[in-house]
Amino acid sequence: MQLSIIYELRANNVKEEDIEIIMDRVKNRLSEENIDVELQKLGYPKIFTVDYDEYEYDEDEEF
Repeated sequence: MQLSIIYELRANNVKEEDIEIIMDRVKNRLSEENIDVELQKLGYPKIFTVDYDEYEYDEDEEF
C-alpha cells in the first residue's frame, strides 16, 4: 500500500522532501484521511479523500 501512496503523491506533484515528511508523520497511523490532513498542513490540496459538503450541486439535476 505504501508504494501506491507514494506513486500517487508523485503523480500529483508533491515534492520528494514533502513525501518523506508526510510518510514519516503517518507511519504509525497510515490512512488516506491522515495523508490528506498532512498534505493540507503543507499547503497541498487533498488527493485521497473528497469532502462532498464542499461541492455545490443542483438538487433538481437528474443523473
